[in-house]
Amino acid sequence: MSSARKVATLLLIGVVLLTGCSRSPEAKKARYLERGDRYFKQEKYREATIEYRNALRIEEGNAHAVRQLGLAHYQTGEMGQAYRYLLRAQQLTPDDLEVRQKLGTLYLVGGKPDEAREQAEAILQKDPKSLEAFLIVAGAARTPQEVDGVITRLEKVVPTLPGQAKPLVILASLYLRKNDVAAGERYLREAVAQEPKSVEAHGALANLYLAKRDRAQAEGELKVAASLAPAGSPAGTRLADFYLLIGRRDEAKQILSDINAKAPDYIPAWRLLSQIAFAEGKLDDSTKALDVVLKKNPNDVDGRLMRGRIHLARRETTQAIQEFQAALKSEPRLAPAHFQLALAQLQAGNTQQARAELKETITAAPNYTEAVVMLAQMNLQAGAAQVAIDDLERFIKVQPKAVPAYVVLGAAYLAARRPAEALEVGRKLATTAPRDARGPYLMGLGLGAQGKRAEARQQLEASLALAPQALEPLAQLVSLTLAERQPAQAVERVKKQIPLAPNSAPHQLLLGEAYGAAGDAKAAEAAFQQAIALDPNLMGPYVRLAGLYAAAGRFDEALAKVNDAAKRNPSSVGPLILAGIIHEQKGDIPKARESYEKALAINPRLVPAANNLAWIYSEHDGDKDKALQLAQTAKELAPDDPRVSDTLGWILYKRGVYQSALALLRESAAKLGDNPQVQYHLGMVYAQLGDQANARKALNAAIGSPANFPGKDEARKTLADLK
Repeated sequence: MSSARKVATLLLIGVVLLTGCSRSPEAKKARYLERGDRYFKQEKYREATIEYRNALRIEEGNAHAVRQLGLAHYQTGEMGQAYRYLLRAQQLTPDDLEVRQKLGTLYLVGGKPDEAREQAEAILQKDPKSLEAFLIVAGAARTPQEVDGVITRLEKVVPTLPGQAKPLVILASLYLRKNDVAAGERYLREAVAQEPKSVEAHGALANLYLAKRDRAQAEGELKVAASLAPAGSPAGTRLADFYLLIGRRDEAKQILSDINAKAPDYIPAWRLLSQIAFAEGKLDDSTKALDVVLKKNPNDVDGRLMRGRIHLARRETTQAIQEFQAALKSEPRLAPAHFQLALAQLQAGNTQQARAELKETITAAPNYTEAVVMLAQMNLQAGAAQVAIDDLERFIKVQPKAVPAYVVLGAAYLAARRPAEALEVGRKLATTAPRDARGPYLMGLGLGAQGKRAEARQQLEASLALAPQALEPLAQLVSLTLAERQPAQAVERVKKQIPLAPNSAPHQLLLGEAYGAAGDAKAAEAAFQQAIALDPNLMGPYVRLAGLYAAAGRFDEALAKVNDAAKRNPSSVGPLILAGIIHEQKGDIPKARESYEKALAINPRLVPAANNLAWIYSEHDGDKDKALQLAQTAKELAPDDPRVSDTLGWILYKRGVYQSALALLRESAAKLGDNPQVQYHLGMVYAQLGDQANARKALNAAIGSPANFPGKDEARKTLADLK
């Protein structure tokens, strides 16, 4: 072989060897680990996790990659993933104290004190002065004896750690758990004296002052902590949270803006700024702040939740559902995500899915008040009052200060026709929260349902005294007054309260209703118009005005108001139902049918639409089978509604099913005895069954009414035939 050829061959071998080395699994793994460590050091934890995962694809049991993955997930708050990798890391390297410390913290947060204590004790065997381990042991202490034991051990260690605030802060927290506030405050003051620049000590002292309701001193300590900490740290956002708590929102926003200017990569400040804008209804500003969060971390769970809430507020239901589902993919047991998804499903009209998500919320967080109360409300609306009662009674035993639960429980007792128990719930609520207007309000409802009007009025007035702008107790007072046939007094009672709620559209709506009951149509119209001027999105005034105009035969004006309401809320079925009724009154049956059909397309279980459409199909040459089906559906959904019973009974009569028709029409007549059309229907059934006495009685009641109704002539003819 020539020398040139030898050189070429050697060069080729060298290239092959170099290429082989550069592409070897070991070299790739080393590069992945090196890049992962670099990203981790730069606190770019998402990027670091990608590199460590790549390394594990080459060597599944690489201890360093497993450890760092656990720590990276811990830093990003992905505790499920962190636990999985840290547990593997402990098995691979049992002496790694940082891994044990993080595992102990996860056990503590997860409600496993024994496992947390085990990790901390293992650390203390290796490092008897480990404050991180003492922190876990302190958190895991449950009984007074365990707390005292940790105090004794820690007080022996404190002298060996001069100039350090942290052990004194831990001691203070333990004494505060023993309700020894004096000792707790003494240790915290000593901590600040020992280490004046300790952010942790100033923050803990601020917490103590907040617990003592000393806002001035709490603010001072929080300010010191924020000034000592780096710009992008929790101390700054804690100060902002404090200002939000005491209603100084502008100062909170200024602090967050300063943090964002100095530390633009600090995500919690952007996230909190987004939440404030959302609470203010500034959805565009909320989105802008949130975009920064999700640009830096597209998988930020809290960010996805916030974006879902923004979509929900904009009624972008599909997008909201997608965001909440994405958050749950990362954290399957995240209770707030399940709750928000329930709200989105409810907005989409998916009642069963909403119910399922509420149950998931409660499974993940049994004390989630909003979810428990909402599920109870849904059960109550579905007619399952006893289910709501059972759930709420169990919940209140665990959460005796959950005021909303008492309110719904009282409503459930009233729905179950158990007013005495509703009254008792009101009394308990008044004891639990004596300044809450809902306690006497519930008592008023319970007393009113028992016919004790004077006592009910007294409690409702007490409720209004606690909350002068509240509408519900005022509405109940008006209802009691109207029941006593004193409409003028009802008007005056509302007028007396309105100066205390001058910009309240619902109060003007109530005033209009009182004027209507008093027969003053002109004043009622003016009040309804004022309600619309105050809140153009409130549906009630449009509906009441339309009813007012329709009663006066002003059908076109009535339909115009209905259309205004529909434009304000296109997904609402109320305007469609009212439009159908007005078209019926006007004699335009095709348009009435169209309105009811549109309403049922939005909500197939809407009783008024199903009932009225069944009547139209039956009486105006429509689909008779469909009429029966709709009437049966309405009866199933509203078994106690006498109008529904009348519709179904009359349809069965026309099909020759007289005995079933009789049962339904007798039920309807028992509740609507003054309705001539119901009496006409009942009389016709009796006539077909040969019961002439009852037939004559019902038909005489029908034709004796001055009101006109379809079938009045037939009633006269049938009565004449019977005579």
